[in-house]
Amino acid sequence: MKISLLQQMYKDVLVGIPLPKESRYYTSLLNLCVEQSPETAESCNRMYQDTDMSDAVVPTADELSNSFANMNSSFCPREVMLLQLTLLGMMVAKAESQQIEFSTRQKYCEIFVLLLKEARIDSKLVYLLSSDDRLLSHMASKSLASLVYFQLKEENSLNVTWLTFTLKTLSRFPVSTQVAECLWTLTSIIKDILKDEVLPKAGILKKLLAPLDAVLEGFYNSILFHHFDSRHYTSPYCQAANNLISFTDLLEALLASRIELEPLRCQRVLFLKASNVLNLISSSIHYIIKKKFIMLLKKCMLYKPREDARSGSLFFQTPSFSEDMLALSNAVLQVVNLAWLNEIPLRERASYFGGSEAAPGDDTQGGSDQTVLRALSLVVLKALEFKFQNSATEAEVKGDFQSSMSQLLLFWRTHLKPSPQSHPVVHHCEWLSLIFIEQDDDMWEAAKALLLIYLKFERLRQDAADNLSQKEEESWSFLTHASGYNPHCIFLFLLEKIAFDSTVLLDFLISSET
Repeated sequence: MKISLLQQMYKDVLVGIPLPKESRYYTSLLNLCVEQSPETAESCNRMYQDTDMSDAVVPTADELSNSFANMNSSFCPREVMLLQLTLLGMMVAKAESQQIEFSTRQKYCEIFVLLLKEARIDSKLVYLLSSDDRLLSHMASKSLASLVYFQLKEENSLNVTWLTFTLKTLSRFPVSTQVAECLWTLTSIIKDILKDEVLPKAGILKKLLAPLDAVLEGFYNSILFHHFDSRHYTSPYCQAANNLISFTDLLEALLASRIELEPLRCQRVLFLKASNVLNLISSSIHYIIKKKFIMLLKKCMLYKPREDARSGSLFFQTPSFSEDMLALSNAVLQVVNLAWLNEIPLRERASYFGGSEAAPGDDTQGGSDQTVLRALSLVVLKALEFKFQNSATEAEVKGDFQSSMSQLLLFWRTHLKPSPQSHPVVHHCEWLSLIFIEQDDDMWEAAKALLLIYLKFERLRQDAADNLSQKEEESWSFLTHASGYNPHCIFLFLLEKIAFDSTVLLDFLISSET
């Protein structure tokens, strides 16, 4: 048995000390035994007592006898394989670390090359993705992603075995049974690339995504049209729901990656075909899936595909960005005007630390999920802001705004019930501070959107000032209050909510979030 040899290797890799033996010795230790057929089962069992590469440096008899003597009897082939997969991931991370000696990193790279070229470990990892053992499948996905990333970075080549598997799996949906595992792996590869501080990300991402571009767009259309109202999506633990949840993670990674290069179609499809996602959100799928897609839309509308993105980035200056944001905004406002918000039931009981029940006497603000309430509100407000930046005529601005804001105000009134101790909401400008007071950064994003809308209206009013009667002037002023976007009132209500405390206001002014 070679478990103790693997354990010693694990200790050496963990500390970062040089591996003393030849690369083929460690390749033989890391080579996976995958029982793909009954005929190979017997040889696989033997592999844990010997090595499976004839030209490898085989552990000596003394080493093997010590392994038997010191090994815990509870270890089985599954534990051996999990340790091998853990080691693969660790070694890729260490091979990229500048804190490890160059000769040690070079040794790791030699081992990877042998595993890929001779042991065909990529094929074995792909096979393990379909394992009923969820831990094995997950670890295989992480290891496969690490090796694909390694080849992209070190060899500037895309792993053909993985690419073939991915193209086949996604193009055959919904017949494919390994969709979630396929999506996990691709998402992990993208995240590894984005985390790399040295890698020229644009070229590597294009090499990774270009062969998958058309298939990913087709998969987007297929999975978002796939029987959302069926009973298969009512549980968050079922395979169908798992596919959708994994897909939201991939969409988020694709969104983050588009800042690095001129976006491909698969990085733009969420913007250009947003109606698919909007329909999914109002369907009867499980609440957790709706919430993930709503939070993803919020990220899109806030122009924050990555936490470290800056407003001066080239991402925000490309023609494709303006086109995509306008398409997304139009799609959102179109469904909002059709009472889409009313079709989204917010969960009546939020989650708390320690359970799902609020503490006695706690004000739950009507019980609705405040995170989702704020996210949906921001999606609508930012859509209005961007739409108005690209609208010229007064009629176009007024029509869209009044319709959408009336729907949003109704949505707020439905889901945010005042507590018995508070006064009823009379002035519509008060809603903003009531909705967003618990989340500073969201509140300022919402206030900024309404301020820009107000300024747009003011410019239109000033342009038409010579032709306006006194009654029409008063109607402009009334509209700012009736639709809840008068900045003076919004600021006064905010001050009221913080009890006119100047120190809180100072905190807002100096905070990086606000």
